[in-house]
Amino acid sequence: SIRFSSSSFLPALVPPPPPLHEENPFAALLASEPPPPEPLRQVLATGDVHSALRGLPGLARQLFRWAEATPCGFPRSASAFAAVLVPLARANHFRAAYPVSLRALHLGLLLPLVSLLLSAPLSPAPQSLLSLLLRLSTKYAKECKARDATPDTCSTLCLSAFREMASHGVAPDVKDCNRVLRVLRDAARWDDICAVHAEMLQLGIEPSIVTYNTLLDSFLKEGRKDKVDILLKEMETRGSGCLPNDVTYNVVITGLARKGDLEEAAELVERMRLSKKASSFTYNPLITGLLARGFVKKVDDLQLEMENEGIMPTVVTYNAMIHGLLQSGQIEAAQAKFVEMRAMGLLPDVITYNSLLNGYCKAGNLKEVLLLFGNLRRAGLAPTVLTYNILIDGYCRLGDLEEARRLKEEMVEQGCFPDVCTYTILMNGSHKVRNLPMAREFFDEM
Repeated sequence: SIRFSSSSFLPALVPPPPPLHEENPFAALLASEPPPPEPLRQVLATGDVHSALRGLPGLARQLFRWAEATPCGFPRSASAFAAVLVPLARANHFRAAYPVSLRALHLGLLLPLVSLLLSAPLSPAPQSLLSLLLRLSTKYAKECKARDATPDTCSTLCLSAFREMASHGVAPDVKDCNRVLRVLRDAARWDDICAVHAEMLQLGIEPSIVTYNTLLDSFLKEGRKDKVDILLKEMETRGSGCLPNDVTYNVVITGLARKGDLEEAAELVERMRLSKKASSFTYNPLITGLLARGFVKKVDDLQLEMENEGIMPTVVTYNAMIHGLLQSGQIEAAQAKFVEMRAMGLLPDVITYNSLLNGYCKAGNLKEVLLLFGNLRRAGLAPTVLTYNILIDGYCRLGDLEEARRLKEEMVEQGCFPDVCTYTILMNGSHKVRNLPMAREFFDEM
């Protein structure tokens, strides 16, 4: 396979920090048209906007808003953003500081800004401002909404911001550290998770129960059960604030079931049941794991045990059972669970319908498929890309390319756009009926 470096196409995520004594970034604003209002003109004319705005958060906010409305916009400089953010943060005007910080994030200036605030020889930056910037770095993908805002770029940015603070001996709040750990977990950066945990301890940051639960989840996803055992013992050693709770055990049960260690997962579920701390969240991962290996009878026993304990199955529980039964080819049993969940007053969601639609499509029962699809819409649920892909695949399996094409056009009309999977299904269906021109047409359209 051919791999391309993302740096060939994307701007550098973390530009080097600007020099501390750069030229006045506000100089161009003095000559802007229309000219700045009088109070701002006097500030800009001093040549030292940092000092002129000190203790004047209202004027700092006015400068940012006015500059953003000019043709050239607010200066793309970490120093300029620091000049506005510091007085806002010192006055605790964080509602006004948030959009300014967000703009710095969009411009790729967040890390240079953090570096500048930490190393500037001027008055030290408020801890609350650094905390805001670190928190924003963990929301990079969500806030930027950019095509390159992948979990990896987000984790790179927040890890760099965290380490910049740590290198200056600034200890972030434990909640912000937990946010960094979650981002690293989602990006599967296991070594960096361990490093951040170690740096937290060096900085004197006391881990919380959320810290440990995030670490446990990470180690289980990595397959490091040895670290899980060590961490659980460390939690018990640290005392009441970090003692394992129901969330902790649910995380461990989920990890064990995902890896196929069902006996260990079942032992923990039993321990939770005896301590009266078990919930549907405790049982759901074990049910999923058992059904993935065909243990239908054990799942029936677990459901009965739940009901005897007064733990009512949820929509997630039934979704797991329906999906598992369909995976093992037991369509009638899955349909019975669907009827049962509705009888209990639980409303099926789009995941429930997608599982059943997939099962009936693979069985070639399009009559039931159309009935379910109608029920989904009557329930007020919006079909997803996956819903349409399942239906299109069902028609392609039967060689009905015209109906498959009609469904693709319908999904676009409904504002649900085809993905790579949609076109792959259509191309495979075209090959199946030996219609190569149609396959080429779908390829070109994709």
